[in-house]
Amino acid sequence: MAKRIILGGLIGGVAVFLALSVVHMLTGLAEAGVKAMPEEDAVMAAMRSSIHEPGFYFFPGTSMSAGRTKEQQDAEQQRYQQKFEQGPNGVLIYHPGGQAFSFGKLLINQFVLNLVEAFLAAGVLAFLPAGTSYGTRVFVVVLMAVFAVMGTNAEYWNWYGFPGRYTLGYSLGSVLSWVAAGLAMAPFVKR
Repeated sequence: MAKRIILGGLIGGVAVFLALSVVHMLTGLAEAGVKAMPEEDAVMAAMRSSIHEPGFYFFPGTSMSAGRTKEQQDAEQQRYQQKFEQGPNGVLIYHPGGQAFSFGKLLINQFVLNLVEAFLAAGVLAFLPAGTSYGTRVFVVVLMAVFAVMGTNAEYWNWYGFPGRYTLGYSLGSVLSWVAAGLAMAPFVKR
């Protein structure tokens, strides 16, 4: 069974990587709703002069912390809500000094991530009862993809305000890629 899991994981990893490549290069689904920042130079200059630490920033920020009285927490929550409603609001992943861009390294990282995901999916398929149909095995892989999308992309849309068009496009691209992986893996990982 271990050989089938390894073979299925390898085949699934390659299949999802290739399918994601097609989604990114040919369909535009994964970039739907992504925009270039207007006045980028001015915004970047303001960020360089104001933000000095790398991080994952929420804005408007909140300074709620333990040890405050209920009244202080309520007042801070009210100020936060007013600032949030006035806007702007969002999230920022920030690297103040920049970083080297290596497309090749990012592709390798993506491929390794896809392999790990595919090995996990192959492991799940290996636990299905003997006689489980090919279609059911593919469906299980697709359900895992939908579960992952709901646990990440949909939550980012809900909590962080990711654009709906981006969330839908990226989610659809991910699920379609795992359909391809499921179709490729299912013949190999079975009892």
